[in-house]
Amino acid sequence: MAFTPLQKTLAKVLKGYRINDMESIRIFSLWREIVGEKMADHSQPARVTNSILYVEVDDPVWLTQLRYMKIDIQDKIEEKLKKNTINDIRFYLKNVE
Repeated sequence: MAFTPLQKTLAKVLKGYRINDMESIRIFSLWREIVGEKMADHSQPARVTNSILYVEVDDPVWLTQLRYMKIDIQDKIEEKLKKNTINDIRFYLKNVE
């Protein structure tokens, strides 16, 4: 059995989650630190596609609040990642069925 390099396997996994670069994945682990405990309880990053971060939100009130804080959140992401990884953030309401 031939071994597959870890980097190649990880690249396939990240592609499945629509993450194109390794720096973007840090947003998922830093989300609570970026937006704070309360907002993180009602939102979570869903994917990164073409430098756009898509964030799933569980309540319309929190959706509105996050949209108002979009620029602050982008600034914090840039500060944490030290790189222009995210060009835009799009918030959307989670489908609850």
